[in-house]
Amino acid sequence: MELKTYLTEVVAPKVRGDGGWIDVVDIAGDTVRVQLQGECSKCNIAKDCMDWICAEARRELGREIKIEFQRKKPFFWDTV
Repeated sequence: MELKTYLTEVVAPKVRGDGGWIDVVDIAGDTVRVQLQGECSKCNIAKDCMDWICAEARRELGREIKIEFQRKKPFFWDTV
């Protein structure tokens, strides 16, 4: 399975189950850039979650990846 497909069809639904959302912004080699939204945008353990995603990719795809993430502020923070 392709990495982007794996992230969007396997991993993302698991994250959505907790009220979060990850969008794959770019994949360059083994580096994946994602944007965190919803509950993920304010989560204190986002780094741990990204480590979990890397471990899942290693286990399921046999691929070592690195994830760089940025948080998208919730819409109501735009006025602050």
